[in-house]
Amino acid sequence: MTATATGPRPRDRVLLGAAGGLAAALLVVLALRLPSGSPLGVEDNGDGYRLFCGAGLTPLTADGYASWRGGWTTDFAVGPPTCPGPVPSSALVITRITTWFAGDTWSPAILGWTYAVLVGMVVGLGAWAASAAGRRQALVVAVPALPLAAATFSRFFVSTYSEPAGLLGSLTTAVGVAAVLVTRREHRAARVVALVLTAAGGLVATTAKVAYVPVLAAAVLVCALTAVGVRRPRRVGPALAVVTALLAVAPVVDALERQQQFYAAVNAHNLVFTTVLLEVGPSATAPLGLPPDAARLTGNGYFNGPPRPDGVPWWEGAILGRPAETRAAALVLLAEHPTAAARAVGVGLQATTLADLPYLDSLPASPANPSAPSGHPGWAGARQPDLAQVLDATRRPPWLPSALVVVALLAAATARWQGAAGRWSLAAGLAASTALALVVVAVAGDGYFEVFKHVWLAAYLLALAGLCLLGAAATALVTAMRSRRRRV
Repeated sequence: MTATATGPRPRDRVLLGAAGGLAAALLVVLALRLPSGSPLGVEDNGDGYRLFCGAGLTPLTADGYASWRGGWTTDFAVGPPTCPGPVPSSALVITRITTWFAGDTWSPAILGWTYAVLVGMVVGLGAWAASAAGRRQALVVAVPALPLAAATFSRFFVSTYSEPAGLLGSLTTAVGVAAVLVTRREHRAARVVALVLTAAGGLVATTAKVAYVPVLAAAVLVCALTAVGVRRPRRVGPALAVVTALLAVAPVVDALERQQQFYAAVNAHNLVFTTVLLEVGPSATAPLGLPPDAARLTGNGYFNGPPRPDGVPWWEGAILGRPAETRAAALVLLAEHPTAAARAVGVGLQATTLADLPYLDSLPASPANPSAPSGHPGWAGARQPDLAQVLDATRRPPWLPSALVVVALLAAATARWQGAAGRWSLAAGLAASTALALVVVAVAGDGYFEVFKHVWLAAYLLALAGLCLLGAAATALVTAMRSRRRRV
């Protein structure tokens, strides 16, 4: 990520942006097989209803359900909202807009086309901004889009989850950061566009799911530290950072209050029994205000696992009666046992190696198939030793994500001494630290329950960090070769 003294002509920059946007949109279209009769998507695990009910969508299936059908539901009837309080999400906004053009029947495939267009617009704007530093520099915005060539990430665009909006937001922030890193402060218009992309991406991601707030934090940090203009270079970036943070306050608070209202007991149970008791051991029952007998539930999630102890006084008191206090005590206990906390974060990072989520089928389901009652308890993180078996069965190195985070952070810490490769290292460090924060939030929020899906966005950012490290290595190699030739 280096900058040249002069950039291309304005017309050429527009053409570069248009070409980059078209290429990115086409990449998503081909990855999802949208022109075919069987595009790739993601099977609903039950979470989809919380979003599509607010868009007025009803599954056109034999039993009226969309979850666990051996594939994703292809057709929905369009009407008024079917639930009083849908999950607040930027993904819901996008879904509602697509229903305006769907007539009486709607398919998630239209979301795939919509997200492809949005990806193209983001990459196109980023390419235009980055091209202020030169034609070759415009290519850096392709790096955040490259992981979308894998169905692992792009297939979520054909789904009724909130995750696709989180991915779009993270991509937008990454494209903005790439444009910031290749331009200079005198490229005022280009940097303003790049910072707007960075900030907008953070807002879209965080309002998709409140657990994605680390993306917003990264976006605000970049805006606050970026100089725009020569005469008063520090005003625009920090001002945009403040505005972005203020815009995020209301939706983040609303999302947290909703989470506390509907899922406080669920989150407390999952954190205590799938993670804290598992990693700290049976001795953790006393600090949590639980009897020793509670250790029998170790490894069991709230959903998809063995039956909950409904009617048992200690469970109903600690989990249903005071979930916030129990969850706070669990987090304090993890802080007091850093080894256990490190193991928990390590499990979350290892789960990113299985971001393809094979337990959620990719192909369309037959509308005649009945809806199954639940998913796989191992993949759902709802029962031990099933979760451990899933983690152990992967052929991918379990240590790779942790090693990637360490290398990226070290590279970012030494970026000032790396010359032209330093900007790539900074990008790698930002992506890796954001991914790590996403993992921490996921594990602290809901334990190991649905951990593979909860760290899925972190897997995208780790893939991006890996690509940036490759860019740093290639830049350093080219620089060394050029220096050697000069000496010869």
